[in-house]
Amino acid sequence: MKKSILLSLVLFLALGLMTGCSKLDITEEFDIEITFIANSTTAAYDDKIVFDATESIDIIADYADKIKEIEILNVTVRLTSFNGPDDQENVLNTLSVASESSEGETTVGTVSDVLLKPLLDTEMPVTIEQAGIDRFCELIKDSPHKALVSNVGTANSEPIDFVCVFTFEVKMTANPL
Repeated sequence: MKKSILLSLVLFLALGLMTGCSKLDITEEFDIEITFIANSTTAAYDDKIVFDATESIDIIADYADKIKEIEILNVTVRLTSFNGPDDQENVLNTLSVASESSEGETTVGTVSDVLLKPLLDTEMPVTIEQAGIDRFCELIKDSPHKALVSNVGTANSEPIDFVCVFTFEVKMTANPL
């Protein structure tokens, strides 16, 4: 009788600890900004960076091995600098991610047929592709928390000279235990 009461008490405590751990989850929302320079004498541009989430976002570094989920809620783009004719248009811009060693490249989103000058200091939504969003989330969540991010595109005229910033609205869930 005493053994069954003791066993029941131990099981009850163990169940309480297991369900209690998820109550300790923290959820944070933050922005990731990635800047690209498009500078070319032709109508095509290509820029790549290795994005290290632990160096760019303190909270990723703080919870690196305890992150349960990363979710990207929204992606926008804006220009912070533009030197071109008023009618210069982005024909197609593709943002993609891959592992730091260039494996598994997947398109995150595209922007097409947009005048560039009106994007100066004005955010515009990016047409996202869920497979690329999922891949970027995976690369941010898992060690080494790095991604090779590429911005490739063409315009309707040359030369090309602008700086664009992609902003990712991110929601992270982690458990500090």
